Amino acid sequence: MNLSITPGTNNVGAYINNIDLTNLNNNQATEIKKTLDKFGVIFIKNQNLDPESYQNFAKQIGQPVIYPRLKGLDEKFPYINVIERKPDDKSLSFGSSWLHQDTSYVQTDRPRWTALMGIEIPQGQGNTIFSSGFNAYEKLPNEIKEKIKSATGIFSSAGPIAVTRLEREKEMGIKLSKSMEAEHPIVQTVDGKKTLYVSPGHLIKIKNVNENEAEYLKDYLIEHVNKKEFIFSYEWAKNDICIWDNLSCLHMASEIKKL
Repeated sequence: MNLSITPGTNNVGAYINNIDLTNLNNNQATEIKKTLDKFGVIFIKNQNLDPESYQNFAKQIGQPVIYPRLKGLDEKFPYINVIERKPDDKSLSFGSSWLHQDTSYVQTDRPRWTALMGIEIPQGQGNTIFSSGFNAYEKLPNEIKEKIKSATGIFSSAGPIAVTRLEREKEMGIKLSKSMEAEHPIVQTVDGKKTLYVSPGHLIKIKNVNENEAEYLKDYLIEHVNKKEFIFSYEWAKNDICIWDNLSCLHMASEIKKL
């Protein structure tokens, strides 16, 4: 049975309707991955998954990997990380202020997809901002496309987004002093469509372009993927699940509203 799909704002992402992730069959799992290939991020509402069913669902989509910068939930669920803000937490939201693509600083075996589930969502808070790498690439001027067609980016865990990771590590009693760095093509292809792989929170340099234009092109692309026409701000509700493709979709946590 084909899934019921509703595209999101600005054609960024899509809602998958009327599906129960605790009773997912192989055909549905394949359809989910095809929808991710097309839209970059999917939104699935009203899913009440405990850690075991959440991890089992993830295994139906792909091979889970341990996130290299944070501690897992426990020994039984090492692939699940808890992202939590307490009422008196004054630090930045984890992953806020900089659009990024998860673990772009890993050279091999990067996780293709990331899944996030809303457990407790304070009223009026809790949006995630998504930007479509597909749409951003499509709207680039042809001259920029030509300049970056062979470009590669240097991505670092010590990039501008690192401040939020360092705050979380301090809160969780983790010390990871070693920075990680990787090089990837700026233009990627997903299911025949080109997408921008820029990750502003991690990108520190562009190579394989005119050396005199490297910094200009880096700044240009970062500004470009932040344009409102490529953005959808997703408002979370309890038991929502979002899954995004780290090749074709950028994301960041919204700033916390002061109520």
